[in-house]
Amino acid sequence: MELLGSFTFLAIDGAEVRLKSGSSRLMNVEIKAPVRSGSLHIVDSIATMNLVLALDKLKTGNFLTEAAARTFISGYKAQDLVFKGSGPHNGNAYDVSGNAVAGEIDVQMTLIVTSVSNTAQPEVKLMGAAQFGTVHIPIPGIGTVENMNIEVDARLAISQS
Repeated sequence: MELLGSFTFLAIDGAEVRLKSGSSRLMNVEIKAPVRSGSLHIVDSIATMNLVLALDKLKTGNFLTEAAARTFISGYKAQDLVFKGSGPHNGNAYDVSGNAVAGEIDVQMTLIVTSVSNTAQPEVKLMGAAQFGTVHIPIPGIGTVENMNIEVDARLAISQS
């Protein structure tokens, strides 16, 4: 189903952002960062999206990794992750490319935006990834992680505006 018009992301659900390393010292941390605000505008089969995740309110389910994740993020002077992008409809979804900015971090990211049908509340599914270079993770025994990836996998409620 192709969406049309202007929508607002509802801040009732969070987006799951998983951090994974591609280094030999494998570490997986699953982070849930709530949506602070956002909008999705679709005109002439082109989607333009602005999404803000509250990194200062992230949760990991483990107080040790949560403290490390917050330390890591604050080291980059990041409170919010702001994604702004646009892209065409590809037949099944929208390929929305842009930049994700959080403090001193600025990476290119492409999100696949798909309408979720058969729900009482209109929703969209967001899937995508971004790759960082080498980063420092403040967890003893981990230290430096090479090829840090962020994978976005979220199902967010929207309302037409």
